[in-house]
Amino acid sequence: MKSNLIFFGSPQFSATILESLIKNDSINVVAVITTPDKPTGRRLTLTPSPVATLACAYDLPVYKPTKLDDANLAHLKILNPDIFLVVSFGKIIPKKWIDTPKIGTFNIHFSLLPKYRGALCISEAIKNQDKKTGVTLMEMDELLDHGPVISQSKVNIDINDNVSTLTTKLTQAAIMLLDDKIPEICAQNYLKKDQDETLSVFTPSHKTISHQTAYIPFKKISDGQKGIDSLTVHALIRSLNPDPGAWTTINDTDIKIIKTTITGNSLIIDTVQLPGKSPISWKQFIQGHKI
Repeated sequence: MKSNLIFFGSPQFSATILESLIKNDSINVVAVITTPDKPTGRRLTLTPSPVATLACAYDLPVYKPTKLDDANLAHLKILNPDIFLVVSFGKIIPKKWIDTPKIGTFNIHFSLLPKYRGALCISEAIKNQDKKTGVTLMEMDELLDHGPVISQSKVNIDINDNVSTLTTKLTQAAIMLLDDKIPEICAQNYLKKDQDETLSVFTPSHKTISHQTAYIPFKKISDGQKGIDSLTVHALIRSLNPDPGAWTTINDTDIKIIKTTITGNSLIIDTVQLPGKSPISWKQFIQGHKI
C-alpha cells in the first residue's frame, strides 16, 4: 500500500521535484501546500506559485493557507498523511504540524548541513568560492534546518555556475536522492544522524538580498579586470545572478552585469544590459561608451 504524502513547496525547482514525486511508485501525493498567490508584473496580477500551477495540472488538491493554524491542519488530517515533505515552502512550519504525519515530516535542503542553514544556501556557497555543495534529506524539527540527517548528495560547483545553473544541478541531485530514499522512509527503515552543532553555519536573512544590495562599485569590477581579487568579484557577481542581478554604475548609467568569466587571473566581462534594453556584449558596450 502506498504512503500518503503531502508536499509543501513554492518555487519552480520545488515544482520540478514535486513532479518527480507524483511519478514515484512508492507514494501517493494526496495534496499540495503552497504560498498564497502573489501580485506579479506591472499590472500586479495575482499569480499562483509554480508548485500550485503544477499541482493543478495533475488535479491535485492545493491549499494556500495564510496561517498554519489548527483549522488548516484539520483539513490535512482528513487526508490521513503518512509523510509531509517540505521543499522550499517559504513559511516556518509549527511543531504541531511537524508531528502530524504517521511516519514523519522531512525536508530537502540545498546544502550539506549543518553548513549553510537558512534561505541563502546556494548563493552563499557560490560567493564563498566553495568547490562543492550538495543536497540534504533530513527529518524536520521546530528549529531551522536542525533535524537529523538521513542522507546527503554532493554536487560540484563550477567556476562559472550562478544561482540558476547550480539550482538546476541541485534539483536533479535531489530528485535522485528522493528516488533512492523515499522507499526506505515509507518502510520506516532508514538511518539518521544528528547534525554536529559545532560545524553549523547560518546564512544571512533573505531580506538582505535586494536590487540595492546587489550593487557592486565599478572600481571593484575594474580591479578584477586587472587581476586584483578577480575570483572574489567573479564569485560575488555569480552569487547575485540571475536574481536580483549584479549591477554597477558607469558614468552615471546603471549597468546590469549578466555574465563574467575568468581568463588567466583576470575578470572578463562577457555580457551586460542597459536599462530597458536587450543584453549586449561588453565589446559592444565599450564601443559606444567611454570608460
